[in-house]
Amino acid sequence: MLSSNDLNKFYDISDFKNILKEKLPQKKFLKILNKSDYNKQLITLQSELVLLQNWIKENNKRVCVIFEGRDAAGKGGAIKRFVEHLNPRNSRVVALSKPSELELGQWYFQRYLSNIPNPGEIVFFDRSWYNRAIVEPVMGFCSNDEYLLFMNQVNDFEKMLIDDGIIIIKLWFSISKEVQKSRFVSRLTNPLKTWKFSNVDLEGQKRWDLYSKYKTKMFDKTNTDIAPWKIIDSNNKLSARIESIKYVLSIWDFKNKNSTLKDNKLSLSRQDFIQIDKKQLNILNKSKSLINLLSRKNTSISKTIRYIKYERELKKLQVEMIRLQNWIFNENKKVIIICEGRDAAGKGGAIRRAIQHLNPRKFRVVALPKPNELERSQWYFQRYIHHFPKDGEIVFFDRSWYNRAVVEPVNGFCTQTEYNTFMNHINSFEKMIIDNNIILLKFYYSISKDVQLKRFNEIKNSPLKKWKYTIVDSNAQKLWSKYSIYKDLMFKKTNHDFAKWNIIKADKKIYARVKTLELILKNIPYDKKTKIHSKEINF
Repeated sequence: MLSSNDLNKFYDISDFKNILKEKLPQKKFLKILNKSDYNKQLITLQSELVLLQNWIKENNKRVCVIFEGRDAAGKGGAIKRFVEHLNPRNSRVVALSKPSELELGQWYFQRYLSNIPNPGEIVFFDRSWYNRAIVEPVMGFCSNDEYLLFMNQVNDFEKMLIDDGIIIIKLWFSISKEVQKSRFVSRLTNPLKTWKFSNVDLEGQKRWDLYSKYKTKMFDKTNTDIAPWKIIDSNNKLSARIESIKYVLSIWDFKNKNSTLKDNKLSLSRQDFIQIDKKQLNILNKSKSLINLLSRKNTSISKTIRYIKYERELKKLQVEMIRLQNWIFNENKKVIIICEGRDAAGKGGAIRRAIQHLNPRKFRVVALPKPNELERSQWYFQRYIHHFPKDGEIVFFDRSWYNRAVVEPVNGFCTQTEYNTFMNHINSFEKMIIDNNIILLKFYYSISKDVQLKRFNEIKNSPLKKWKYTIVDSNAQKLWSKYSIYKDLMFKKTNHDFAKWNIIKADKKIYARVKTLELILKNIPYDKKTKIHSKEINF
C-alpha cells in the first residue's frame, strides 16, 4: 500500500511511476500504467475527432461509420469513445431495435436509409444493414432467399451511396471465442451490463463456427475497393478503441490535423503536502484513484477523492436507471426528459451520465441544430414532435421547444408575435402530451454569472470543447439580465402541477449530475422490483 508521503509525490509523474513500480504487484502496476497511457492517448485522439467533425461540417461531407462484429466485441464501447466529445447537433448514433411489422414489409435497406447522414453530419451505426449478412441467417431471422437477395444487392447499394458522395467506413471488431465467453460471464456479474446479455448472445457461443462461415462469406463478397472492411483486433478493448479512432482519422488530411498533440501533455505543478487519513488512504490506493492521479490534467489528491466518491454514488444511481429503463420498456411507457438552462450550465454532461449504461436501442438523445428553411415555415412544435418517443422509449431533449421562451427572444431569433404565440400555446401543448400518456420531466440547470464566465474560458482553451463556444455564448454574459427576465417569465407561465420545472443548482457539475439521476428516479413512478436481468444463463 502507498503511504501518505508516496501519494503526495504524484505531481512528479516520473518519480510517482517509480514508486508505483516498487510498491505494487507487477500485474497491478502494468494495468494502471496501461490504463493511464490509454486515457492520455484517447484524449489526444478525441481532440482530433473534434477537428475532423468541424472539417466535415465546414465541407458538407456526409460520413457513415459502420460498427460490426460478434456480440461482446466492444462495438458500443468504441462508439462511446468516438462520440464522447463531439457536437451532438452534427453527429448521431443509430442503434436500431428489431424491425416493426411495417418495416418488415418494406425494402430491407429502407429503415437504414432514413438514418443516412445529412450534409455536414457523421453517423455511427451500432450494427447496420450487415445484420442480414451474418446474424439473421445464423439465427434464422431471415429466409435463405432474403439472405441471397441481400448479398446480391449490398455492393450495388453501397456503390450508389458512395457515388452520391456519402463516405462509408466499415469496421469489424474481431474477438476470440474464449474472450467472448469471458465477457459474457463478466456481463452477468455486473449489474450495469447484464441488460446486454440476450439469448442471441448465448447462441453466439453455440453457433460460433456457423457465424465464422457467414462472416467469411461477407468479407469475400463485400470487402470492395470502394468500401473495404477494416478489421480491428478487439481482444483488448482499450487498444481496439485507439486503433479504430486512429484508422478513421487516417482517412483524411484535414486542416490542423495533429495540432492537439502538444496541447494534451500532462503537466502538474508541485502542491503543498496534504494530510491523508486512513479512510482517504484506502480510497487513494484503489486502481481507479492511481490511474486518475497519473492521467488527468489539473488533478489533485482532494479532487481525486471527490471524484472516486462521486463515481461510486453515480454507479448506484445508474443501476437504478437500468431498472427504470426496463420498467418503461416492459410497460410500454413513453418518457420525455427536457434539459434546459443557460449556456455552459452542464446539460450535456448530465445527459451523458444519465444514459451512460442504458440500452441504446431503448432511448434517444435529441439535440437539434438550428431549423432549416422548411422547418421555419412549419408549425413551431412540429420538428420536436417528429422526435417524440415510441412505446417503451425514453427521449432526452438537449434543449427543446423552450428555445422560443428564452434563447430566441433574447438573441432576436424570433419576432415578438412568434414569442407571444408560443407562450399562449405552450401549456396547452404540454397538457396534450401528458393527456396522451407521455411522462414529461422538465429540468432547468441554474448557474451563476461568474461560473458561466469561468466555464466559457475553460471551453475556449480546451481542444475537446472549443466547438461548444458559439456567437450566442459570446453574447450570453452581456445579455445576462435579459436572459433572467425571460427565464422568470418562462417559469411563471409554464411551472404547473401537471408539468413542473425541476431546478437544479449547477455551479458544481458533480452535484448537478447526481441530482439529475435522483430526480428522474424520484419523479417517474416505476416499479422498484423490476429486474435488471430476468434470466439465469448456463453456458
